[in-house]
Amino acid sequence: MESQPPVILPIKDDDHSKTKYHHPHLPEVGVGAKAKGKGSCLLLLSPRQTGKSTIASNLFLNPAFFGDKANGETFFDEIYVISPTINLDRSSRFLKKRCICFDTYHPDIIKGILDNQLSFSEEERPEIALFLDDCVGIMDKEIANLATRSRHYNIKLLAVSSQKFRGALNPILRANITDLIVGSPFPNARDLTAVAEEFGDQFGGMERWMELYKEATPNKYDFGYMKLTNPPRFYKNFETELQLKKPL
Repeated sequence: MESQPPVILPIKDDDHSKTKYHHPHLPEVGVGAKAKGKGSCLLLLSPRQTGKSTIASNLFLNPAFFGDKANGETFFDEIYVISPTINLDRSSRFLKKRCICFDTYHPDIIKGILDNQLSFSEEERPEIALFLDDCVGIMDKEIANLATRSRHYNIKLLAVSSQKFRGALNPILRANITDLIVGSPFPNARDLTAVAEEFGDQFGGMERWMELYKEATPNKYDFGYMKLTNPPRFYKNFETELQLKKPL
């Protein structure tokens, strides 16, 4: 039987037209050409000893979230982490292996990241994530700029963590939050009340928000995750969506 002669096939460009899939319970990051202009600003309110490092590691490293796949496919082109405790917290050691990490804050770090993004054409600009861990109050001006212009720099997920809410957050950041995680236990009752006052109206009022948070956090390290969309959504961890209307 005569074999077919070898045929030269054209090398196709990578298909960047498709939006990479992620679970609908996660922040809408919009990676892929068809999702141009999309992205999320996540505020992670997590007092000490409430599992913040575990949440962050899963978000950026777990393939079920935004982590690299077993086949080598990456969700974000780069992940940047600025955390003063990155070298002190053993649970963050895996972030150091995958991400570009800085253990101190300096405005030039942010400037360098943004300048690098702008060195690419808009079509070729890398799709990146940026995690600012406990930098609130230190870099408010830069955070405000990032919150309002992150899509311009193709920052698909801007995640900001803070141990406090009341009086700690820049108003511009608060106005641009698209997703909110509130860890537990939350020892400062006044601060938790301030969170309920800020976001409660979207979930049926302050009292109903507190009920939903309590329902979402029956155990230590549970957390309430909120999509501040229209309509808004409230989850126990990332797993179970809660009913916003109070059962009759």
